[in-house]
Amino acid sequence: MEELFVRQVDIGVADMDISVDDQLTTTRVVVERATATDRRGGPDRELVLVYGAAETHAVAEALQRAADLAMTDPN
Repeated sequence: MEELFVRQVDIGVADMDISVDDQLTTTRVVVERATATDRRGGPDRELVLVYGAAETHAVAEALQRAADLAMTDPN
């Protein structure tokens, strides 16, 4: 597993062709484009993450819970 630190995120919506039961269908997805670097400050990396629209709400809630925990004082 590689650890990357995200510096910038762009989020949008796209149509994506997927295979379902050997048939091609088009569905709407949420696309996250992230610019990141490793801990040694190497060159920027461009990552694209694709989420199913139905799963995006659960991902957002999990990120919010993690952010809340990260911002609490550990003492």
